[in-house]
Amino acid sequence: MPSYVIRNVVFIGAGRLATHLAVALTKRNVAVIQVYNWTPERGKKLAKRIGAEYISDLAKITPKADLYVFAVTDSVLPELTQKIRLKDKLVVHTSGSLDMKILESVSSRQGVFYPLQTFTGKKAIPFRNIPICIEAATTSDVDLLDRMARLLTDQVYVINSEKRKWLHMTAVFAGNFSNFMYTIAANLLREKKLPFDLVKPLIKQVALNAQHDDLFSLQTGPAVREDSNVLDQHRILLSVYPRYLEIYQLISNNIIHYKKEHGKL
Repeated sequence: MPSYVIRNVVFIGAGRLATHLAVALTKRNVAVIQVYNWTPERGKKLAKRIGAEYISDLAKITPKADLYVFAVTDSVLPELTQKIRLKDKLVVHTSGSLDMKILESVSSRQGVFYPLQTFTGKKAIPFRNIPICIEAATTSDVDLLDRMARLLTDQVYVINSEKRKWLHMTAVFAGNFSNFMYTIAANLLREKKLPFDLVKPLIKQVALNAQHDDLFSLQTGPAVREDSNVLDQHRILLSVYPRYLEIYQLISNNIIHYKKEHGKL
């Protein structure tokens, strides 16, 4: 019988997401009782930090936990699912792109616990600001995951695997791609001996603008103005950086096409 609340958890994986999530749950009095990781250094470090047992053998996973969290990369998860059998225990993965059913061979009770955030470095990120997307095979397990998620945040969403794939893909646009744009800007500024600090206020303002409902109405720049003189000037400057030029042209052209298709600002 499923428990009414999740009191203790086993983590399979000890990477950045696993670390942030395990620490956050521990602070909310959800006990992480075991941490498995194939590299001992990282696994032992997380286990020591949260007072859990570190294990390096999948056969030693305790059958007594309320929840088992597979917090590993998408490429590793399929292999792990072939090595672990947890019968009727609740098991979840934390992937934005993998279907919940990938856990079918592990247990009859599968689910997803997907925090929509980028986790980097050691600095703790307040989970109160993070949406958590959940899914489970049964209503009772959805309720269990919902209760646990709400210990961390009020932003809890029940989203199925198909919609979550779309959400994950859009997060790549909003997060991963935008970060790479900053990387390009930083590289070009560095080459011209200009400080990246010059564009940080701009980055902050654009992030604030993203709270607006109609984002494209706030679009600025030479592409949306269709300012061919400035666009040409930028293309000339980027001619010695062909890969950056390709990105610049692709995005500029898409801004112009979007404006034409959806009307003027």
